[in-house]
Parts: sequence; C-alpha cells; structure tokens
Amino acid sequence: MATSLPNFLPLFLILCYVGSTMAAVHIVGDQLGWRPHVNYYSWVRSRSIKLGDTLVFNYDATKDYSVAEVTQFKFIACNASNAKFFDNSGTSSVTLTEPGQHYFMAQNHCLDDQMVFSVLV
Repeated sequence: MATSLPNFLPLFLILCYVGSTMAAVHIVGDQLGWRPHVNYYSWVRSRSIKLGDTLVFNYDATKDYSVAEVTQFKFIACNASNAKFFDNSGTSSVTLTEPGQHYFMAQNHCLDDQMVFSVLV
C-alpha cells in the first residue's frame, strides 16, 4: 500500500498546477457594475487579473454606456474609434488573451475619468 502512494504524487501535482492556472471571470465593478461614479482603479487593484481571465461588464443598455478596449493613445484621447473591442449591448465580455497593458473605457463617459481603467496582464 505504501508503495502506491508515490505513484499518485505526480498526478496530484499536475492537478494542483492545472487548478491554479484556470482562468477566472471578473465582474467589473462587482455589484455596482459598469456605470459612472465607480472607482475602477481601486477595483482593479483589489484583483489578481491574469492572462486568460475574462472581464464581464454589466451595464444599462438603455443609456449611452458602452465598453471599448482601445490603445493607450486612444485611451488618453478618450477616443473609441477603431477600438480593439466595442460593445453597447448591456453585457460585454472580454477575454484577456494577450499579455501587456489593456485599456478600457466607455465611449461617452471617459473625459471625466469615470468609466475608464487599465489593467496589466
């Protein structure tokens, strides 16, 4: 019986590694969702967001809210044209498939630094 225990050790270690590398889903803003007057920079700092994780944006589609992933230059300029990702359906999901800095904004709500944040993956 004691000789079979080491046979399970490699399998156990592999399962622990796979379990620790599984992608997570992050609801942006938690229960507040994606809307003005939420500090998304604090929200990002409170998370461990990794490559392969998905960000889910929940917001009121009847308002002029949107989600855009843009370049750094577009982010600074508050310009969502030619965005890497754009949606205004009310629920938007973005899976982070590339390492680096990712910039998110709402097309009509970024000049006042309200619906914006960036995250390093």
